[in-house]
Amino acid sequence: MPPSDNSKRRLFRLLRRGTREGTGRSAVEESALWAAQQRASTAVRDAGEGAQRIASHVAKQRGTVDALADRARALSARAQDLSSGFARIVDSFARLELVALNAGLEGARMGEPASQALGLVSDEVRAQAMRGSEASRELAAGLSEIGSELLQVNASLDRTREAAAEVAQEAARVGGASADAERALVDMGDRLRKATGSDPETARAIAEATEHARALVAALGALSGKVPQTLVVGALRPVLEPLARMLEGDDEDRG
Repeated sequence: MPPSDNSKRRLFRLLRRGTREGTGRSAVEESALWAAQQRASTAVRDAGEGAQRIASHVAKQRGTVDALADRARALSARAQDLSSGFARIVDSFARLELVALNAGLEGARMGEPASQALGLVSDEVRAQAMRGSEASRELAAGLSEIGSELLQVNASLDRTREAAAEVAQEAARVGGASADAERALVDMGDRLRKATGSDPETARAIAEATEHARALVAALGALSGKVPQTLVVGALRPVLEPLARMLEGDDEDRG
């Protein structure tokens, strides 16, 4: 059943109203506003999830740093104990060297041939004691340096732990701010929905419909005076009839 003249007039009024610059811009701007709100919500949500991942990663790293710091402290204490032990060994070698010297002197008083044999033994013991003492001093010095380096490593790990704690606090603050921003954006979306009576999908559909309507009216304007109106209406009837029924139903709802 062809649309009535009144329905067609209402249809064309709607098309003209939808393609006016102000109304078209409003629909497009409303769609852009919804799109911006959704992008902001997605960005804020991603930021919050990123902050949570950072906090989780930092917590794991802090556990590793704590274990390394404990190990460094234990190794430093062990190096200090070994250094003290080598100091005692150096003292023992010094006493052994003194004993060997005294033995050589006593052997010299005994006369030949015992003094010569005892002197050779004394000299060899003194030489070995000197070498042992020198090696022990070098090892003690090396262990002392290792202990000092481990203390510096432990201090660096302490600073790393403090920095990790600060990063975790910042990540927590970012996560909290992201959650607040996300709630604010959800509230803004609810208020926008109440103010406009639309939602993101509806606003996007209206903007697209407005653009299509503008294009249709422009095409009809280009055909004006060139093609008989009955031919245009006949070609558009499959579209106009459902649109006319929609408009009639809309008018009845408002009435």
